[in-house]
Amino acid sequence: MNAEKRPWWQRIRWISAFLRFLGVWKSPESTKSATEPEPLPEQGLQGNMLGKSSKRSKRIAIVSPKGGVGKTTVTANLSEALVGRGRRVCAVDLDAQNALQFHLSADPVKPEGLASATLRSEPWSETLRKGVEGLRFLPFGFLSEKHREQFEQTVVDGPAWLADGLSTVDHKQTDYTVFDTPPGPSEFQRAAVEMADLVIVVVLPDAASFITVPTVERTIESYAGQKANEFAGLYFLLNRMNEGRVLCRDVRAMLADRLGDRLVPETIRFDAAAEEALAAQQTVMAYEPDGRAATDFDGLAAWVEQTLK
Repeated sequence: MNAEKRPWWQRIRWISAFLRFLGVWKSPESTKSATEPEPLPEQGLQGNMLGKSSKRSKRIAIVSPKGGVGKTTVTANLSEALVGRGRRVCAVDLDAQNALQFHLSADPVKPEGLASATLRSEPWSETLRKGVEGLRFLPFGFLSEKHREQFEQTVVDGPAWLADGLSTVDHKQTDYTVFDTPPGPSEFQRAAVEMADLVIVVVLPDAASFITVPTVERTIESYAGQKANEFAGLYFLLNRMNEGRVLCRDVRAMLADRLGDRLVPETIRFDAAAEEALAAQQTVMAYEPDGRAATDFDGLAAWVEQTLK
């Protein structure tokens, strides 16, 4: 049988075998002890995370190995779903594309954001904006190329920049802080992961996402630093799942076999309302609250609450 005619699941298994041969892919049995440490008594998930504190909001970093997987859409809708469950949420856009605000507010776009505030040594609280249903968010803002380079250098030179900026926001009004990070490895992603209690990697049910899993795992573990072996908050979320496609079902099965409990049990199904909602500058939760995607995001929010309680 020619390779072009082989079923997708056979080709995917061949890819995983090849990655194991190269040493960048490990079997579930060989990685279980390293990736699934026993929680400390009476501590649960958050007790094993970096930046633990009972006096601050719980922090969630939304990351992706590449662009185009719906990371910002997940950030926006998870944030609103948490608000819908009675939680106080602040969403923070760390991606220079500055797209999060288009999901969370129909108000005129403003150039100011956390990036310009940092360069001017101004408190981030001055750029804090209100979205739907009391949701608060910090846009990245628009920068010229010159100022963007200056801000990126500030991020590289000062690892405490994110904590310093957030310290100006009233955390007494925040239960959850949700970070939208740039796709792929970056200093912005590193800063968010170092502060996070929970890291959610957004992937698609396709071969390209499947292949990136080992690289993402190594990257996040390196960002976690010395506590990498204790880092129990790395999970993978399948977005735009299409049950009607054999490939999607096969990739989900392969990811479940590889990741085990680290594959989020809630899957975000494909829903055209998500694209329509962005065109209307709304989250899908507001645009079609009874739709498939809205239902799935509510389920994701419930899982986050249970995981971080």
